[in-house]
Amino acid sequence: MSKKVLIVDDEDILASNFQTYLEMLGCEVRTAANGAIALEVVVSFKPDLLVLDYRLPDMTGFDVFDAMRTLHSCEAVLMTAHPSIEVCNRAIERNIDIILLKPFPLHELGNVVLHGLPTGALREQQAASEQPSVQAERRRGGEVNFPLKLYDGAWVLSDRRQPAVGTEEPKKQAKKGT
Repeated sequence: MSKKVLIVDDEDILASNFQTYLEMLGCEVRTAANGAIALEVVVSFKPDLLVLDYRLPDMTGFDVFDAMRTLHSCEAVLMTAHPSIEVCNRAIERNIDIILLKPFPLHELGNVVLHGLPTGALREQQAASEQPSVQAERRRGGEVNFPLKLYDGAWVLSDRRQPAVGTEEPKKQAKKGT
């Protein structure tokens, strides 16, 4: 069974490239150019994953996500070219664990779509194992000032995903010209 992905981005060429690439990976993909269209597509398509741009012409990505949750439950990845602490905090409040910073290589989107999101059961297990005070501090933005880190081009909660051992590429030595 292929993963169903809804891409919401007002940049048509970018959305089309995402769609083509994810379809090559075996995903069933739909696109929407704004929030209103996305909400219409969600009802009939029922995606497993929402790949959502933060800035849309008619509403923010968070507005789309909040409205979508009343219609259908699915995981989400946020894309933005304008990251800020406020955006990260709002994503965390909604359990959006991955933020892709534009521009990013297509393979990073593929990695996130195919492998990057914990399942609902795994997320519940992780939440149950956390100390309640850690969860509360994260919600308040207390001791965890910026809990996201760059991992393979995507911002993820630093305590939820760590790079696999031996996956870092060796740094190339720059040759000096004579």
